[in-house]
Amino acid sequence: MESLNELLQNWNKKHDSRAKLQHTYLVVAVALVVLAGLIGLVNMNMGQQLLAIALVSAAVFLINAVAWALLESSVINRVGTTRRTKTTKTTAKTTTKTRK
Repeated sequence: MESLNELLQNWNKKHDSRAKLQHTYLVVAVALVVLAGLIGLVNMNMGQQLLAIALVSAAVFLINAVAWALLESSVINRVGTTRRTKTTKTTAKTTTKTRK
């Protein structure tokens, strides 16, 4: 039990909130597929309903992954580049002023 607790604490420290959300979607989808398979052995209709919920969770996982990848590539990287450029220009001006 301690190793599980330690594993979860390490996971919490290593990943940001977006990655945690993605992991949660994936775990829920896999758990629901397994549960749907087990319940489907007893009650086929209930198993199919759980499978539909699992598919929705998997679809949300994929849509979220694509949305974050597009956002990160088109917006976040450009904002980071703009900030680095401004910092470099400011540093260059400061250096020039100190030389005079």
